[in-house]
Amino acid sequence: MIALPELVKENVVQYRELSAVDKEQLIEEFGELRENKAVGVRATMRGKINDATHTLKAIETEVLVPYLMFGE
Repeated sequence: MIALPELVKENVVQYRELSAVDKEQLIEEFGELRENKAVGVRATMRGKINDATHTLKAIETEVLVPYLMFGE
């Protein structure tokens, strides 16, 4: 993987040549990509299993902790 500082150095000239509209569009596309990466669908079975495990642990915590605290 390329480190961010290296990526910036390689593309700073091209970025400066973009119009304000193109810069805004690029930033918006990056934001969407970042959002999709954070909440997107996993490609591998291992990733899907990790997501399911994490979700089930969160549900367990939401249900079990109040039960243990209040006994209801």
